[in-house]
Amino acid sequence: MIKHFFTITVSALCYSLIDYRFKSSPILQHFPNNSAVNFVIEQHNRMPDYLRLPLLILTLIFDIWGLLCTGLFFHSQSPSVRQQLIQAWKNSPWQICRDLIRFYESLVVLYWQSDYIKSLDSI
Repeated sequence: MIKHFFTITVSALCYSLIDYRFKSSPILQHFPNNSAVNFVIEQHNRMPDYLRLPLLILTLIFDIWGLLCTGLFFHSQSPSVRQQLIQAWKNSPWQICRDLIRFYESLVVLYWQSDYIKSLDSI
């Protein structure tokens, strides 16, 4: 059950970051969002135990934080509310909140860039 909430939260977070970071990109309509989510989940699964569990817990706290702020979990929010919640954590006075968003954003950008380069190679 916890793993399920973690996965849907990561998925919602990745989709939101892709939409925010790459909405003006001409290849956004062809971007494989589910592949990006799978990449992020795989990276989490490859982490050592002492990092994997705290990241899982902090991600679930982020999801629950949406519930506390708006009455719905982060993963159940509209895209615009998700962006507001992400921005709040990006600008948080707490480093751990900023680091969580930076972690996910970095993985999404890494996947985006690698997928974009692969698409150029196939042309």
